[in-house]
Amino acid sequence: MKNAMGVELTPAETSLVECYEKLATTLREHGDELPPFARANATKALAALWQVANDLDVEPGQLYDVGA
Repeated sequence: MKNAMGVELTPAETSLVECYEKLATTLREHGDELPPFARANATKALAALWQVANDLDVEPGQLYDVGA
């Protein structure tokens, strides 16, 4: 996986970006099915992972898209 500048991410960095993408997809597609505590904590986790993805320059999009 490469970032927006064309720099290849390490396997560890790629894994973190994949975690962000998976959690964002889960919240977007199934967030309404989650109990309130699970959705709230998953949203907090997504915000933290967004910071990682943003710092890695992979253009993670807007958190508002998933209700964060």
